[in-house]
Amino acid sequence: MQKLKVRVVVDTGVFIPCGDKSEDKIESIRTFGDKLPELAKRFDIIILLSTEILDEYKQIPAKVRSCHPLPKFHADFVRTLVRIRRLHVSRKKCTETGQIEPIKFHVIESGKMKQFDVSEFVDDPDDEKFLGVALAEAGKGEVFILSVDSGSLLKLKDDKNLYKRLCKKYNQAKNVKVRLPHEFIEIMENPA
Repeated sequence: MQKLKVRVVVDTGVFIPCGDKSEDKIESIRTFGDKLPELAKRFDIIILLSTEILDEYKQIPAKVRSCHPLPKFHADFVRTLVRIRRLHVSRKKCTETGQIEPIKFHVIESGKMKQFDVSEFVDDPDDEKFLGVALAEAGKGEVFILSVDSGSLLKLKDDKNLYKRLCKKYNQAKNVKVRLPHEFIEIMENPA
């Protein structure tokens, strides 16, 4: 039986389970990192990336040095990040860039995101790339954006009018779901 595909865009902060975050956000990140590898045995989990997201992810290894022990997925991701970036740079187009068994990574071609002007929907211009990647793939079905930043991206979850405006501008936005990391895990553990 084929596993259900689950597409996920992960905000950089979700890879950093320490620092000046509140305890509940750190716990949300750690729950995600501990449980995702197990859920990936039941679902075909694909983490969606772009060149811009990979460029931002470069900062992750330095930021997690003091976060030990890292959750399993996070530790594997930090070890694999250099290889993912190298594979993408060598191909320069929309492509699978490898995996952390059984989780896959897929880099979306930058041109696919240029059609989405999302600046009016996020407070932080650095978050536009995450929403753009999600919209570029949302025509294929549901895409989750995971974030712990209570500003920009999570506002799309909490502000129904903002989300409705996004859906009115881009029809495929109805397939974009913004969640905290632990909420995503709860959805996957208890599918409807």
